[in-house]
Amino acid sequence: MNIAIVILKPEDEGPMADFLAAHGLYPQRCWRAKEERAESLLPSLESAFITDSPDMMLFPPSTAGDELATRLAWRLGGSAICQVQAWDNETHTATKAVYGNALTATLRPDRRPICLSLAANLPRLNAVFPADIPVTAIVPAVISGGLPEPEILSKSAHPLQSARIVLATGQGATSPAFAQIASAFHAESGFTRQRVMAGGCDEQRMLGISGQNIAPEVCLIAGASGASAFMAGVAQSQFIVAINCDPAAAIFAAADVGVVGDAQEVLQALLECRV
Repeated sequence: MNIAIVILKPEDEGPMADFLAAHGLYPQRCWRAKEERAESLLPSLESAFITDSPDMMLFPPSTAGDELATRLAWRLGGSAICQVQAWDNETHTATKAVYGNALTATLRPDRRPICLSLAANLPRLNAVFPADIPVTAIVPAVISGGLPEPEILSKSAHPLQSARIVLATGQGATSPAFAQIASAFHAESGFTRQRVMAGGCDEQRMLGISGQNIAPEVCLIAGASGASAFMAGVAQSQFIVAINCDPAAAIFAAADVGVVGDAQEVLQALLECRV
């Protein structure tokens, strides 16, 4: 496979060399740029592709690498996979983390060229960057007009990420009273996917593989069956209290304390004990 690697800054060489060594890949060309702005690099990268015709292009583990891989693949009618952890040269498949790093996906790109950006924090092998690879300088194109540089805003973490106590409710706990109970416990509210899909609650507070992953001191789970996708989001809780009317509910297998009964009545009793 004809491979070209893209270097945007000197510190990209170490991770790229480690990835190449780990997967037995030897690139035929190195494209070296002096900046990371995609808008000015894309025309030059497209020209370099026309000249060298690689089957695959590897981009460094960075936001700029992700953007360049995606946008260049679209321009060339190829395939892009970002934040790749591994590449199998026999099956031509890539693996990457998905669903908030809870699962690993194996993907087979079906269109050439293949543009891959690497995942950050891959194992360090201290491999040496090949010194005999032909190097092409990627000269940024002059872009007039266009959009201004993006403004990077600070983003505060969701309250669920720092909560000491979380009250997670499912389909069996839909009463508006549970919001008042959460407030009385000084707890943040979270919801199962089924509860969110039923409406009437903040979808940003969905817990599980496709939502928030939390690690409170205490997680009170009311009216949730204990589906594995939901449990992946609360598994790091230090102490789990599960309340469900069904004594055979799967949630009890993962709980430190399980209570069979009406969730609202049990939580009200717990509040009275606190007083």
